[in-house]
Amino acid sequence: MKNKTGKIIFSVVMVAVAVCAVVFGVFFADFLPEKEDGATKFDFVEPLSGAGTGYYRHCYDELTLDEQKVYSVILQSIYDMPEEIEIPDLGEGDLTAIFRALSRDNPDLFCLGLKCTVVETNGKFYFKPEYSMSYDEYKDRLEQSKKAIESIVNSAKAYTSDYEKELFVHDYIINNCQYYDIAEALLGNTVYGCLVEGKASCEGYSRTFQYILNRLDIDNRLLTGECAEDGVNYIGHMWNYVIIDGDGYFTDVTWDDPKGEAQTLRHTYFNVDTEDILLEHRIEQTVPFVTENENNYFTRENAYLDVGAGEDFELQVTNAVHKALQRGYKSVELRFADADVAAQAKATLLDDGVIYNVYKDADLLNTLDGATVFYSREENMNIICFFF
Repeated sequence: MKNKTGKIIFSVVMVAVAVCAVVFGVFFADFLPEKEDGATKFDFVEPLSGAGTGYYRHCYDELTLDEQKVYSVILQSIYDMPEEIEIPDLGEGDLTAIFRALSRDNPDLFCLGLKCTVVETNGKFYFKPEYSMSYDEYKDRLEQSKKAIESIVNSAKAYTSDYEKELFVHDYIINNCQYYDIAEALLGNTVYGCLVEGKASCEGYSRTFQYILNRLDIDNRLLTGECAEDGVNYIGHMWNYVIIDGDGYFTDVTWDDPKGEAQTLRHTYFNVDTEDILLEHRIEQTVPFVTENENNYFTRENAYLDVGAGEDFELQVTNAVHKALQRGYKSVELRFADADVAAQAKATLLDDGVIYNVYKDADLLNTLDGATVFYSREENMNIICFFF
């Protein structure tokens, strides 16, 4: 087959998502093409998706029937990294859509590069992918990635609720991976880069989060778009949409990983709604409008406050500090109902010294003399974070 000649009828080059490159995932389909009167007949079998399968293939569901057939045929063979794969005629199908769907649905086939073509030879069509590594390199890296994921999954299963499992995975990735852009860590787009090398771009964070949640039977999907990294200028970005207890939320693991001097994980973008995510993100995909907040971090941790003074306020802050300490966190994050409440709370805690009483109650201070409290603010979302 190496000596065939034919014409290229489709070609796709996937452009990196700013600091994120695009790679693929894998799944074993349960069918083989059959030869019939010299022509190839492709039996169409829908790839598995959902709880118990290890994959949630939302992008596949959004393809046309012709595109789904090509997606499935490619998926059957691509795991073995062949030079080419015979596929059905694309017809009116869009190779870019298929390529994108394969990439976003499957986080574990990270051997593919950014280019692919479809070539017609003697009336037959062949998908010709580009690979970013050798077969042996891919097998070794995939095996190491799976071992790391299996360990994380087993630890996460100690928790009973999907919220707690998701929170464990979120915190694990942040605590065990350092952010690098694509130029600094080429494998940082991948699960391998994130979990084995400990360096990843936003894509590596998001694909790893996706892969582990898949294994935990938590419905989710990758999202691509843009974020206002400096608050003004938008760049390409990737994050996740997660279903918890039947409701959808947005989680941006990358943006919860601190890059400044205070190296303490955050939960600003853990299970937020549409209003919150659109403050500094733009979404490419069409996803349901999110209004629920029951499984938002601040709601679940009782760290959402609608008052900024009084005995109940001090008690809420005290309880939030104790809960953060029980989780092993090095900070407590508090979110307030609006900017006025946040301003009142800041004055109460710092100007009136209530935070020192709270710290004293939690055994974080031995004396009030010369004590210093460090904090940061996220004004867009009315969040104040106090560091221990």
